[in-house]
Amino acid sequence: MKKYFIYISIIFSQIFIGFGANAQNDLGEIDDLERIALSVIVPYQVEGIPDHAQSLLESRLMKAVTDKGIGSDPYSSPFAITAKMEIITKDITPSVPPMQAYTFEIYFYMVDNIDQIVLSSTSVPVKGVGQNKNRAYTNALRKLNLDNREFDRFLSSGKEKIIKYYNDRCDVVIAKAQALAAQQQYQDAIFLLSAVPEVCEECYFRSLEAIAPIYQEYIRLECASYLNSANAIFAANPNSTGALQAAEMISLIPATSSCFENASGLINKIETKMRSDEDRDWNFRERMWGDQVDLEQRRINAYREVGVAFGENQKSNYDVLWLFND
Repeated sequence: MKKYFIYISIIFSQIFIGFGANAQNDLGEIDDLERIALSVIVPYQVEGIPDHAQSLLESRLMKAVTDKGIGSDPYSSPFAITAKMEIITKDITPSVPPMQAYTFEIYFYMVDNIDQIVLSSTSVPVKGVGQNKNRAYTNALRKLNLDNREFDRFLSSGKEKIIKYYNDRCDVVIAKAQALAAQQQYQDAIFLLSAVPEVCEECYFRSLEAIAPIYQEYIRLECASYLNSANAIFAANPNSTGALQAAEMISLIPATSSCFENASGLINKIETKMRSDEDRDWNFRERMWGDQVDLEQRRINAYREVGVAFGENQKSNYDVLWLFND
């Protein structure tokens, strides 16, 4: 399950800043489509598309969804838009020098990469002329215009199916995430729940409640990693700079974590070292947790990094090739 997320920052900011305070929101004031994040994935392995054309097609598609406010990083959402090109006709022009004239059909698909189903599809014809096949592809894609009603209908149709899916199957999604968490597949579970769009309001807020304990369990297992990193940072730079860098890492460890007592021991060690070396009172805890706003942002960034790392490790499973391998 690919790269989590445009939603993770929203989800965890609400969990840790206070879920109750944010339960009443102005979701109705935002266009529904703009609250569904879509990855754009055009695999290099799709036959018939030269590499340079694949990159250009992907960038044009990314621009189209980004302009509508729904683009996300590749694999950061279980929902993706992809495309393929097929040659419909090929002619040689009677010009001097002769040119290659192609008619292409570009097929667009919105897919659910978890259940591997097509949510919406459309196609557009484009023509390209060039001295060779590659130039013809390039010229055709340069003329591709996705700012039209047909492409908007394509997006809206897929969006409606996503909303219906979560409205009808919220219990199933949450139960699946909890089952994954029970098997200690915490990243999978967090990714699954974080994919719920804001527009599915009831399911969205239920997913927030379900993520909190799963994330705590995930951090409980990862706590030693944070603590080891903090120790290594301060060992390499046993000065005020290293202390503050270590503080940033330690601040990500919740007080409920199993290794928090060890983290407190490291804090005491750093404070003692700083007082000795700098001959002044070093209130390390105040420096580390004093700015709650900054601390919250660091935590949010950490949650996002968890998703990004997980997505990178899983991308081969969610590269939409299943759509083209039939």
